[in-house]
Amino acid sequence: MPRPKRKRIVNHPPMMEGFKPFGIPITDLEPVILFFEEYEAMRLLDYLGMTQLEAAHEMAVSRPTLTRIYEKARRSIAEAFVEGKAIFIAGGDYHTDEFWYRCEACHKLLISEKAIRCCSYCESDKIRPLTDKPHKTDQENCENLPGFCICLHCNTKIPHQPGVPCKESVCPQCGKNMIRENSYHHQLYLKKKGISNENRDPQ
Repeated sequence: MPRPKRKRIVNHPPMMEGFKPFGIPITDLEPVILFFEEYEAMRLLDYLGMTQLEAAHEMAVSRPTLTRIYEKARRSIAEAFVEGKAIFIAGGDYHTDEFWYRCEACHKLLISEKAIRCCSYCESDKIRPLTDKPHKTDQENCENLPGFCICLHCNTKIPHQPGVPCKESVCPQCGKNMIRENSYHHQLYLKKKGISNENRDPQ
């Protein structure tokens, strides 16, 4: 039996949820997924200028693991730059002791030591958790429900394996990471493409 992955420590979430390139219509964009721990590796190494040993210690991983995380992040960003794709920052095998939210009203990033119900900036109750901590049970139940994992690159769908996050599944057609069909990021992708669930072609 393979040893389970050790969750990587992420000390601060990104201020944004991703990027999109100029000069390409939103309807023509395809995304690549940058995991939170991949963002964190780049933040520590490229932004803060830490050594790989220091960054590995900060994330509670080995140096070879950090190198793999960092190289995957660089490849994802290079793919987005060269092929003109959007970048979604979400998910991964990470751990944080904080609660992260995005306010849907004022779009502020909220970081709290405990679960909250409203935005501390505009007092709106329309806040969305970025981590699974406040609704861990709901997420675990979702991962055990039937459904499909979908590839945003080639639109291939495969049956979801209960207990295995879709982001850890690889598309059998093109080898890209998949996401949960009808999840938040899938809906966001469809919205940016100008596609509704009713207008999607069945597979």
